[in-house]
This record gives sequence, structure tokens and C-alpha cells, in this order.
Amino acid sequence: MEVALSLWIEDRNQKRVPLSCPLIREKAKRLYAHFKEPDGSGSGECWFNKFKVRQSLHNIKIVGEAASADTAAAERYPEDFANLVADGGYKPEQVFNADETALFWKKMPNKTFISKSEKSAPGFKAAKDRVTQLLCSNASGDCVIKPLMLYRSLNPRALKNQNKDNLPVFWRANKKAWVTSAVFCDWFRNCFVKEVEIYLKNKNLDFKALLVLDNAPGHPRELEAMHPNIKVTFLPPNTTALQSRRVWRFVVFMCLTSAGL
Repeated sequence: MEVALSLWIEDRNQKRVPLSCPLIREKAKRLYAHFKEPDGSGSGECWFNKFKVRQSLHNIKIVGEAASADTAAAERYPEDFANLVADGGYKPEQVFNADETALFWKKMPNKTFISKSEKSAPGFKAAKDRVTQLLCSNASGDCVIKPLMLYRSLNPRALKNQNKDNLPVFWRANKKAWVTSAVFCDWFRNCFVKEVEIYLKNKNLDFKALLVLDNAPGHPRELEAMHPNIKVTFLPPNTTALQSRRVWRFVVFMCLTSAGL
């Protein structure tokens, strides 16, 4: 029964179906009834605890959007991407990827160490103040574009009377600190294009580049025709959660091939 149950759990995990303790116990009862009539003895909770130990199961929180991702489109994309790179004759130095992430810069750890004599530690209200960062690099890893940093205030107290052009980030602001189409196009024109052109000139490479983006609302489709030397391509919808590892493997393969390894 436990062998069949273990196989069923693996199948559910591969299909991204969340499993709970009551659900697994109920399936175990059905399998047991199928193989042998139960005698009604024993505790389901006790059996499940022992079963977890025998099968090395542990409960985790489901993170990300993989459950709703388009698996078929994600499987096709690496080949399409490889053809796009080959047709354009792009080298690893000319292939770029950009994406956003949030930084909760005031957030404190939610765990702490206390002595044996203490039972608990005082809590505090979690700070939700954050900035949004747009990070971008090329496949060879030797060109990191100046990050876009987006905050709610254009002139916070810490930057009063400071020349923001001298900051190590491309500083912008809006009320929600979200990357909108206007903010992204501003970064694309005034930061990405300029730095890529200088970098490729120093590398004695043609000024042409491929920029890979996901289908976030802040990445407008007009980017595809915004600059004649920059080819912008978008990941298929609902594939970002599955695509990162596949595209990264292809990027590593490009770098190794370019290096003759």
C-alpha cells in the first residue's frame, strides 16, 4: 500500500497538485481497502507521521507561478530562442536579459535566537517600505547595465541637494514604486542603449543586441521597434516561472561554445 501511495504522491507532485495530510491519509485508506480489508485499528495520524519518516516526506510552501504556467510553450521556446540567436548572429556579449525585483530595504528578520530561560521575544510591525530594481546583464556576464531603482519619492531626504546623475543607479520615482511602460522606456532609451553601444564599441563588436524580456505589463510591445540596433524579444505568456532555467542553460552553452570549451 505504501509503495502505491508513494508513487501516487510523486505523480501528484509532477502534476503540481498540492497535497495535505488529510488528503494523503484518505488516499492511503482507499489503497489499503483495495489491497486488503482494513481491520479498523490504529490511528491515521500516527500512521501518517511514521509514513513521512519512512518516505522522507516534508511539507513545504508552494512558491511562484509554476502551477499556472504554459508547459508546452515553455518546452518549445528554447529551440525558438536558439534559432533567433543563430539567425541574428548574436554573440554572448550581445545577448541581454532584464527583469525587476523588489527590495524591502527596511524589513527586519522574522526569526531570532533567545536563551533557554526565555519563552518568547517581543514582536514589531513589519516595515513594508520598498524599492523596485530593474537589473540587466549580458550572457557573457561582463556587462552589467546600470540598475534602475524606483522609489515612491523622487527627492527623499537622504538625497536632498544631490545630483542623481552621479548615483550608481538610474534613479526614478512614482507613487507605487512600480515599473510602468513609461519608466521602462525611459531606462531603455537613456541607459540601456547608451551603455550597450559604448560596451560593444570597446569590444570591437557590431552595435547590435538582443534583449530578452518577460511579458510583464511594464514591458511595452513598442520596444520591438524603438531602436534599429536593438532586437527585443518576449518570453511566451505564462512561461516565466518555467523558462528561466531553460534559457539560462542555453546561455551557459553559448558562453562555453564561444570560449571553445
